Amino acid sequence: MATLNLTSTIAASGLTTDEISSTVLLANGNITTGGIQRVSTTAVQASKAVLLDASTFPDPTNTTSVYLYIKNVGPNTIRLSVLNETGSNDEAEISLTAGTWMMFPWAAATDVTMYQIAAGTTVVEYGVFA
Repeated sequence: MATLNLTSTIAASGLTTDEISSTVLLANGNITTGGIQRVSTTAVQASKAVLLDASTFPDPTNTTSVYLYIKNVGPNTIRLSVLNETGSNDEAEISLTAGTWMMFPWAAATDVTMYQIAAGTTVVEYGVFA
């Protein structure tokens, strides 16, 4: 069993009269599987690709979590859905511009789909830790 330490730091000045500074550490010692890999995609909105098939990952319980990391390392903005959204509903999608990333707990109950907003090929880096 491994430990996954997730640390988020937000620091900003000049936005408000007070400086913003916050650091959060989440240490999870229940991680048994995980890794990071890259895939390239040519998927566009009309033909979304499945980035992660939920049926291949364990369902989280009250004592375990599944954490998902996604980074857009390609040149095109990508859009993701974790809500089993197969239509064209921008409100149910997450947009990642080139170079941006996110990490969040995932219920692993629905597939994660993706597409890029412009034709071509882009690269997505992702990791699942459970």
